[in-house]
Amino acid sequence: MNLSERQLRLFVTTAALGNISRASEALHLSQPALTRAIAAFEAQLGTRLFARTTRRVALTPEGEAFLPTAKRLLEDLEEAGRMFAPQGRQGVRGRVTVAVGSSFGSIVLPGAVRAFQAAHPAVRLRLVDDNSEGIVRRVRQADADLGIGSPVGDVDALACRRLLRAPLGLLAPRAHFRLTRADVQGVPRLPLLKESADTSILQLLRMHGSALLAPMEQGVEVSSLSIQLALAQAGVGVAVLSALGASHPSARGMQFVPLQPAVQRELFLMRRRDRPLTSVAHAFEDAVLRHLPAAALRPEVLLD
Repeated sequence: MNLSERQLRLFVTTAALGNISRASEALHLSQPALTRAIAAFEAQLGTRLFARTTRRVALTPEGEAFLPTAKRLLEDLEEAGRMFAPQGRQGVRGRVTVAVGSSFGSIVLPGAVRAFQAAHPAVRLRLVDDNSEGIVRRVRQADADLGIGSPVGDVDALACRRLLRAPLGLLAPRAHFRLTRADVQGVPRLPLLKESADTSILQLLRMHGSALLAPMEQGVEVSSLSIQLALAQAGVGVAVLSALGASHPSARGMQFVPLQPAVQRELFLMRRRDRPLTSVAHAFEDAVLRHLPAAALRPEVLLD
């Protein structure tokens, strides 16, 4: 059975407006032409899609069942049209918004963005720095096409693809602090920098009932990775972060010791389940997945 884009659009528009007169205006057709087209479509399908009254048209049970499929087929056809439209050397066109945390955004993303822009210079890319709770909220509310972070809070509406696992640990420069096994197995004797309450790291520590929570309360609270690393480098305190964060160029030369028992932070690529990705978002997702294995990460970071 061959269904045309025109047939699908006539059906979806009429179903949405529930009125032949209004639908014919929206479709730039005469009412008789629209009525004939719908009748021919029903004959082709072998079933009635609409129950007609003097003023309105209502979907039959068969029409209601077919409507979601018709909408999805239309969206797929439109996306295919955008994907294969003549684009010359500029690749896909459009815009994409990505919400991402500081660690991944500053360590992995630069290389992926460089490759993406080289392949798709016509795309307008917007990167939003946020913590994991904010990333999930932005994707859930469709403020971002993609999110890269830990799934915190309500993620039922999201499709999550795990990218990596990174153990939490202590990071400090040897010139100021000497980390011992006792520091990562129990209550550390060293001053700790404090994570903000809405970060995924602090939520993981709470979930595991970590002994680090009490001494962290006495430390300087900081939500920025770059400031956290600068304070650790200056000897203000020991940073509690993941092996991903410890992969930052500013952390090179500092000692990183994973906690015992291990506490793993998992990072995911997230999107809305009910919103198919645009070709632009697909292209960016592909750039991230391709670049991730080449990123300069600590050996403790495990890629999926």
